[in-house]
Amino acid sequence: LWETTLSHAPSMVPQLLELFPNLVAIMEKSFDHLLVAMKIIEGYILLGGSDFLHLHASGVAKIFESIVGNVNQKGLLSTLPIIEILVQCFPRDAPPLLGGVLQKFVVYFLSGGDESDPSATSIKASAGAILARVLVQNSNYFAHLITESSLSVMLQQAGINLDQNLLLCLIDAWLDKVDNVTVVRRKAYALALSILLTSREPHILEKLDQIINVCTSTLVGDIDQNGSEDSSFDSSMHSLENHEALQSGAAVNKDFRKRQVKSSDPIKNMSLAHVMKENLQACASLH
Repeated sequence: LWETTLSHAPSMVPQLLELFPNLVAIMEKSFDHLLVAMKIIEGYILLGGSDFLHLHASGVAKIFESIVGNVNQKGLLSTLPIIEILVQCFPRDAPPLLGGVLQKFVVYFLSGGDESDPSATSIKASAGAILARVLVQNSNYFAHLITESSLSVMLQQAGINLDQNLLLCLIDAWLDKVDNVTVVRRKAYALALSILLTSREPHILEKLDQIINVCTSTLVGDIDQNGSEDSSFDSSMHSLENHEALQSGAAVNKDFRKRQVKSSDPIKNMSLAHVMKENLQACASLH
């Protein structure tokens, strides 16, 4: 009932906002209702927006901190998309809020042993996509994240011995997992790799050919999917549909809001060709 109410409510009301601490309490007791809980959190993100996050930031963080690292693969796979939506919608506020969770994602992403386990591969690829999104949408926080001493401790405790610096290890992981993700996530990988060309790390030049290959193949795939026109046409059509729906008084439900979020995704709407060109020029001047 709670999830259905959020899905069909025309707008957020104080009474719904006041209910959220109950979800925190439920999740503290057990993960028996994890799938429904994720749908409820998604509903709050889509309906409540920044008002919801500012009011219940600590509760949101507590729920995700308790889930990541303590549930099975199925539970984690149902949680990752909600975290991704949170980071997409709140790129400035969500990453610092989820710092501990993002550190765990770095550990997942760099750990081995998933070659014969499709679920583990999906988890790593999804974690990598969220990290790529943080880098693209909040590069300052990403730089802070990978230099935290607590992350180094966590990597050591997980038995991950880095044979090069962390940034280069992440680049290798993105290059390795780029074929295991959806089109939008592949673009996030490509954008992140392109941005890292501006790093002052000299060894990045050793990976230049691979990075360019990923970016160009992603560009070709993007053109094949969208036709010769860029994604702005697709976005404008979504905007027109949204406007017409609002004007006609049609029910603005959860699915409608999800389509709005999807069509306004910065990753989807950024020009990879433009970003790549700028970063290659910056790379040339740096190195």
